[in-house]
Amino acid sequence: MRWKTKDSFQWINVSGGSPRSNDPFESQLVKKRFACPVGTLAACKWVHFRISGFLMLVAVTGATGFLGQHVVSDLLRKGHSVRGWTRNNDPPRLEGVDWVQGELDDPQSIERLVSGCNAVVHTALARDGDSFMKAPDKPLDYIQTNLMGSISLLETASAQAVERFIFVSSGAVHQNVVDGIPLDEQHPLRPGSLYGACKASMETMVHAYGSSGRLNAATLRPVSIYGVEDPVQDSKWYGLIQSVARGESVRAEGGGKVVHVADVAAAISTLLATDHAIAGETYNCCDRFFSEHEVAERVMAITGARAKILGEPKSSGREMSSAKLESLGFQFGGISKLDETIRQLVREL
Repeated sequence: MRWKTKDSFQWINVSGGSPRSNDPFESQLVKKRFACPVGTLAACKWVHFRISGFLMLVAVTGATGFLGQHVVSDLLRKGHSVRGWTRNNDPPRLEGVDWVQGELDDPQSIERLVSGCNAVVHTALARDGDSFMKAPDKPLDYIQTNLMGSISLLETASAQAVERFIFVSSGAVHQNVVDGIPLDEQHPLRPGSLYGACKASMETMVHAYGSSGRLNAATLRPVSIYGVEDPVQDSKWYGLIQSVARGESVRAEGGGKVVHVADVAAAISTLLATDHAIAGETYNCCDRFFSEHEVAERVMAITGARAKILGEPKSSGREMSSAKLESLGFQFGGISKLDETIRQLVREL
C-alpha cells in the first residue's frame, strides 16, 4: 500500500514478510516503506506488524541476568536484533546485540535503550545482594529505583510509540493467597515482601498504560524460575541433585510452583508475537508444582543412584492457573524440562 506523501504524512521503514512456519517471528526479512499520517505512526506500524509479522529490534532490560540471557538467546534464535541493557562495563560480545550501559535510575540511559526499538522486555531489578526476597537495606531507595525507574521506562516506551512492552512480574505478588478464590489472573494481589509489592505496583501501572491505550503493554507473571545457572552451584535443587546422584541420604520435604527459564523466555516471545489483544493484560506463567521428593526420585531414575529419601513429600496446595497463557497456543515443558535440567546438572557434578 502506498499513500500520497504530503507535509502531514511521514515515511517509515519496517521489515516484513511471509512466515515460513507457525512461528510468527520466523519470517523472511523484506524491507517495506510506506507513509502514514503524522501522529498515527504507532498505529500504522502496529497494523503492519499484526498483518505480516516482522523481525524486530527488541530492548531487553536485565539482559545479562539469568532470565535476561535466555530472553536474548531466544530472540536472536528467532532472527531478531536485541538492544541489551546492562550495568556491566564489559558485556558479552554477541552478534545481533547492541549493548547500552545504564540503570533504572538513569533516565538518559532509558532513552538510549528504547530509542528506535519495536518492543521492550523489562526483566531488570535493582537489589541488594543475590536474593530477590531479601529486605533491602534502604527501602525508599529500592522503591524509587525499581518502581519509579520502571514507570519511567513505561513512559519513555509510550512516548516513542513502541509497539509492545512486556513486563516480567513474579508470583511473589501472591505470597498471601485468599481462600476460596481461584489462583488465576483475577486473584487479588497480596504480596508479603517489598519485592512483591514493587512487582504488584508495577503490574497496576502496566494495566493502566495498556487499558488506556497509551501503550500496548502486558505483564507476564512467572513463578519460581529454575534451570542451569552460572555458576552452576546457584541452580535450584543443585545440592539435592548432587547428594542423590552420589547415593547419599537426603531429606526432601520442600517443594513449590516452578517454571523452566527457557519456558519463560518462550512465553515472552509468545506475547510479543501473538495476534490476540494483550494490552493491559496479565498472564500467569506456572508450569507445575514439583516437590523435592519428586525431584529426588527423578534423579534416581535418570542416574540409577540408590539414595535414601527422607521425609514426607510436600503437597502442592493451591494450583495456579496458566490457562490464559496456554490459550495463546503456549505449551510448558513439564517433566521433560525437569529431566533435561537434572541431566545437565549431573554432568556438572
